[in-house]
Amino acid sequence: MQPLLTHLRDATAASHALLDAAFGSLEMSDRADYVRFLSGHAIGLAPLFGNFRAFVEDDLGLACPDYLGMLHQDLAALGIDGAELPRIAAAGGLTHAATGYVIAGSRLGLTMIRRQGYWGAAHALPSAYMEDERGLAIWKDAVGWLKQRELDDAQAERNAAVAAFDTFRAAFDASATINAR
Repeated sequence: MQPLLTHLRDATAASHALLDAAFGSLEMSDRADYVRFLSGHAIGLAPLFGNFRAFVEDDLGLACPDYLGMLHQDLAALGIDGAELPRIAAAGGLTHAATGYVIAGSRLGLTMIRRQGYWGAAHALPSAYMEDERGLAIWKDAVGWLKQRELDDAQAERNAAVAAFDTFRAAFDASATINAR
């Protein structure tokens, strides 16, 4: 038996690469691309956040940052009404652990972007979402938790993690309609 973490990494490698390529195609020093990045995250996180919050609070025993609230605050500062963002449905079969793996893992990528710089920070509009560092602690605890879980048949968790990545991929596509002004 392998730890759940290994199952999730193996199952999502291709989905993860596609999503990284999509969001990675954005130039974070460009205002419109920065707005698209935040919008894509808000659109994707909306249908997944309940599962993520349950994973963080119930499974990890941590306080869950309000990432949706942060994103809406950041977008409002840029003149975008979060309530008017496109809505997508989450792919089916989601689980708390798989959703937690995907969202907590995304905080690592945000740390790298923050270090490289992004439009908001360069224009005196730092992002609450991008600057939040609690996600790294969540990721570290999630890794430990996922390493301790061994499953004989992890197919449901594997499918759920791919579904969470697919949800964010659909969100990236939906974010193309946002008018960044």
